Amino acid sequence: MPFSNIEQITPIMQEVIRIRPERMLDVGCGMGIYGILSRIQLDLYFDEEFYKKIFRQYRAKEKWLGVTIDALEGFSDYFDYIPKWVYNDIRIEDVRTALPKIGDDSYDLCLALAIIEHLDKEEGLAFIRHLRRISRVVIMSVPKQVGPQEIPGNPYETHRSNWSSDEFVALGASRFLPHSAAWIPVFDRADPTYAGNTCVRRTQDTSFETERLEQKLDALIRGQSRILDALSIKKRVRSLLKRI
Repeated sequence: MPFSNIEQITPIMQEVIRIRPERMLDVGCGMGIYGILSRIQLDLYFDEEFYKKIFRQYRAKEKWLGVTIDALEGFSDYFDYIPKWVYNDIRIEDVRTALPKIGDDSYDLCLALAIIEHLDKEEGLAFIRHLRRISRVVIMSVPKQVGPQEIPGNPYETHRSNWSSDEFVALGASRFLPHSAAWIPVFDRADPTYAGNTCVRRTQDTSFETERLEQKLDALIRGQSRILDALSIKKRVRSLLKRI
């Protein structure tokens, strides 16, 4: 989809702010949600003279001198909705042909969110290799359970593969951002766990433990709801008997 669920936005944007990239690529930008948020946080929010970048009287000058944010999107129909003011460059091209053309270490950060499930396994492996080649840090996301999906007229939205946390760890992910329904692996060359030591496994185990706790909490809430429903039925029956 060309947009994101709200639970995923906060941990990813916190990581973007922590990294503070000077060069960023939004791969599969969709409608540009993360581009907008990144531009605001990286180029405007902490700048006391932000108005010089957005007020009309200054618009004749180049606005974005500090942070470069580029976009890559495969589906041309989304171009109409991409905020043009946000990005330095917008390229409409399939990631499978676009990424090989980008030079090594071109970016400090690549976002590739909810994309890899739309590629088959071999394409996905090549996708990760190119992202790691062109960027110092890569943040990806993929649903933990990928169900069937096809959108008429857009083959880029078809689901073609499932991915596990073990696969991302084996491919070099150093940690995962918290989310109950999605894997959000981070590939960071500066992270001491990037080489694949035991710290990665502990991070992964923490993610699994969080997921188990969330499942237990959900089960507890469902149990409480059933009890309350049962009590409500009993109350209504007693009230009816009294009337009889």
